[in-house]
Amino acid sequence: MKTLNHSRRKELKTMKTEQQRSQLLSFFWKVPAIAAVFFACKMVSSALVTNMGLRFPEMPGQTYVPILDFLSAVVLAACLAFLARGIGGSLSKRWLILFAFTYVSYVVNNQIEGVVFTTNTEVPAMLLFFLFPCVLATGATILLIRSPESEIVLSSVFADRPIRYWWWRVMLAWLAFPVIYYFFGGLIYPLVADVYAQQDSGLQVPSQFVILGAVGIRSLFFLLASLPILVNWRRSRRSLVLSLAAALAAMVGVAGLIESTWMPTQLRIVHSIEILADSLVHAWVLVALLIPKPKIEQAERVPEMGAVTEASN
Repeated sequence: MKTLNHSRRKELKTMKTEQQRSQLLSFFWKVPAIAAVFFACKMVSSALVTNMGLRFPEMPGQTYVPILDFLSAVVLAACLAFLARGIGGSLSKRWLILFAFTYVSYVVNNQIEGVVFTTNTEVPAMLLFFLFPCVLATGATILLIRSPESEIVLSSVFADRPIRYWWWRVMLAWLAFPVIYYFFGGLIYPLVADVYAQQDSGLQVPSQFVILGAVGIRSLFFLLASLPILVNWRRSRRSLVLSLAAALAAMVGVAGLIESTWMPTQLRIVHSIEILADSLVHAWVLVALLIPKPKIEQAERVPEMGAVTEASN
C-alpha cells in the first residue's frame, strides 16, 4: 500500500511538473503576442486621439524609441499573464477583473501621479489613449491564458463574516500604502532631490498636504481594484502575493519608466527599485490583512489524496 501511494504521488508530481514546464514554454510566445496587441493598439489609439484634437503631454527631452516602447509592453504583458493564470471564473468575469485592475493601476494611478509630480499633463487625452489598448490587451490575455485548473479557494475576511470582523482590516489595507510610500520614498529622496530641484526637468515636488491627499486616493483605488483579484484567486497564497506585487510594480511605474527617456537614467533606476520594493510590501500587506493564512499545503493535497484513495480501492 505504501509503495502504491508513493508511486502515485511521484506520478502526480511528475505530471504537475510537466504541466508547469509546458505552461512556462507557452509564455514565450503568448507574452510577446499580448505585448504586440498592446503595442499596436497604442499606435491606433494615438492616431484616434490626435484626430479628436486632444493633446499629449510634451515632456522636455522625450524621444520616442520603439524598442523601449515594445519592451515596456512586454513587461506589462508578462504581469497580465501571471495575474490571469490565477483568476478564476468565466471569461467575461476574468476579463472585467483584469481590465479594471489594469486601467486603474496603470492609467488612472499614473495620471494622478503625473498631475502631482510633473508640470505638464494632459489627463483627458491619456485616459482616452490607454482605454483601447487596455481593453484589447486584457481581452487577449484572458483568451490566451487559461483559468487555473485547480479549485483552491482562498478564504477572504469577507466570507460569511459580519462587518465588525473585517472593517478594521480594510481600513488598515487602505492606510498601509501611504505608510509604505513615505517609507521607501524617504529612503530614495536624497538620491533624486537634485533632479526634482531643476526647473527645466518637467518635475516638481508639491506640498506634503497635496502628496498625502494624492497617495490616499491612489491607495483607495489600488484597494478597490485589487479586491476582485483577491477574492477570485484560485492558486496559492504565495503566488497571489508575487503576481500582485509584480503587476503593481509594472503598472505603478516600472513599465512607464522603461520608455520615459526624458527622465535621467539615475532617476529611472532609483524609482524602479523603489517601486519594486514598495509594491512587494504593499501586495504582502493586502494579502496578509484580507486573505487570512490558510492551510495551503492541505488544500493543495486534496486532489492528490483523492487520487491515492481511488488507486488503493
